Amino acid sequence: MPDNDFVTASLQHGNLQVDITDPGPRPMIAILDAKPDMVEEFRDSIIELVRAVRTEPGCVAFTAYQARDLPGRFYLYEIYTDAAAFAAHLATDHTHAFIASIPGLSTGGPGSLIQLDEVPIPTVAATSPAPTVPVSRRAWGRAKGRGGA
Repeated sequence: MPDNDFVTASLQHGNLQVDITDPGPRPMIAILDAKPDMVEEFRDSIIELVRAVRTEPGCVAFTAYQARDLPGRFYLYEIYTDAAAFAAHLATDHTHAFIASIPGLSTGGPGSLIQLDEVPIPTVAATSPAPTVPVSRRAWGRAKGRGGA
């Protein structure tokens, strides 16, 4: 049975709050550690979540990773088309079920989710290469220390 108090508290956490008028893509990452004896069960729960979230209309990407060097650490990389799509994601039954499972499977919580803003990389104006100036044989020879010819 889902822990509705935990789900409600999690959904009210600042990391899960969104301005649904934000029109830009909503990338984020969740960093979650499984309880030591629950790694396989937590992985299975994450797989189930990924399959469900990828069917959401506003989901651009949802990829789960497991750390190579830290057994039981999972990274969920998510991108939604906009904040409204993320808000819709938070309202789904599968998201509520996953959040409700966290206390039994993981040491994480809503603070494990980090919403991201892309760092804008300004484009650099293309510069044309310096014009090549023909070098006379005499100038080339002087430059090489051979005198002129």
